[in-house]
Amino acid sequence: MTLPKAGELVQLDFRRGAKTRNNDEGVKLLQWNIERGYKMEKIVDELKAIDADIIALQEVDIGCERSSSIDTGKHIAEQLGSNYVFFCEFEERYSPLRSPELQGGGVHGNALLSKFDISDARLVHHRLHPVDWNNPDHPLQQSEPRRGQRAVLAATVHTPQGPLLCYCLHMELFCGMLARIEQFADVMRDSKLQIKKGLYHQAIFGDLNTMAHGIARFSPRYCKDKMRFWSIGQSEAEFWDHTVFKVMDPDTIPEQDSLVQQRSRPAEGTQAVDNQPATQAASAERSSQDDQRGVGSCEQDAAEQEVAVGHFPPGLLVSSTNGELKKWGLARQVCQDITNPGMRLFP
Repeated sequence: MTLPKAGELVQLDFRRGAKTRNNDEGVKLLQWNIERGYKMEKIVDELKAIDADIIALQEVDIGCERSSSIDTGKHIAEQLGSNYVFFCEFEERYSPLRSPELQGGGVHGNALLSKFDISDARLVHHRLHPVDWNNPDHPLQQSEPRRGQRAVLAATVHTPQGPLLCYCLHMELFCGMLARIEQFADVMRDSKLQIKKGLYHQAIFGDLNTMAHGIARFSPRYCKDKMRFWSIGQSEAEFWDHTVFKVMDPDTIPEQDSLVQQRSRPAEGTQAVDNQPATQAASAERSSQDDQRGVGSCEQDAAEQEVAVGHFPPGLLVSSTNGELKKWGLARQVCQDITNPGMRLFP
């Protein structure tokens, strides 16, 4: 088995002939952290039953002993008959320091799968890396020796309704809340740049690793900033919902963006709200958490379907800078980059 290097992309196509598709059908999206593919056949069975059109997966192993040394992403894509892009995030070194359930020997990363054509696969690189996984002396290398760094997989999926820009991300776990928010700002910045290029329909999938709450607040391993106690009273996911996503960027919200106003109305039937620029965000906690979010088809409930663009729910603000995050010490550029370009959260 030839293994990709950290930072490399692999694209394969296992589709078995084109199927006729009605353009007014919705597009079903699915987000799932498969936790290295420990229960591979159950994962495949579930994915077949859901029958999503676009799938984002995190923690995809290739050649690791802990996951039977198979190419888990390729196996899933073959079984589903899907188009497939894999981003190799880490080279997981084989080591006697690892427990059997963590044993490496292969590589590890994230993937996008689809029934449709996939083009322009690329990486959105993070400006901040809270953990230097390339430092052999880092304490975390004692339990999980690896090489590489986190980044975001981005690609355009050509649905029957038009192109959909998809992001697949996995935020750093071993840091604090503010570091994860700073990493997410890189995605929002890229999203807004792509809107200005005409890619109005977007889906942001991922595992945000929002663990800085509950008993984890007492662990400097998982909560390494002042927010471990300053955010008491709400979970990290609630903090994101109330503080990060509510500030709308005035340059991209539809009522003020001339580019959005001038474009033609997209075909009906997409899962996204009509005329919505950056349309979907699916966040997933680690699959080991009881309050796991984002595993499923990300279907909207009736209330969300009725929200018109430019008429957002109460409590949202319009500003070029997220002032609340600035108060917590994040740099001005980060607070500008992370303003919401119009996406809605689908837990």
